[in-house]
Amino acid sequence: MTDPIPLSRVPGLAEVVTDDHATVLNLPHLAEQQVPYVFEGTALDIWTRIDGTMTEPQIVAELAEAYSTIPTAIAPQVRDFVAQLAALGLIDPAEDRA
Repeated sequence: MTDPIPLSRVPGLAEVVTDDHATVLNLPHLAEQQVPYVFEGTALDIWTRIDGTMTEPQIVAELAEAYSTIPTAIAPQVRDFVAQLAALGLIDPAEDRA
């Protein structure tokens, strides 16, 4: 089994991040996207950690500490959201990172 590779955003995104939300446009695919994606709450917490330096397990560990829970309690939700981001074309797909 290989070590996890840090999650990274795809090139060509335009985003505005504030304290309570991130608004993201995938400029190369704007015709398909039509409206911006808005991430708030835990989605924002995950999105801001996808910076090319952190792996999914590292993100899970940080969020578990921040929310005073155990990693296994939130790992499935983080994995699902990361998969959704990949399906939306906002981050590199998992198969490209393996």
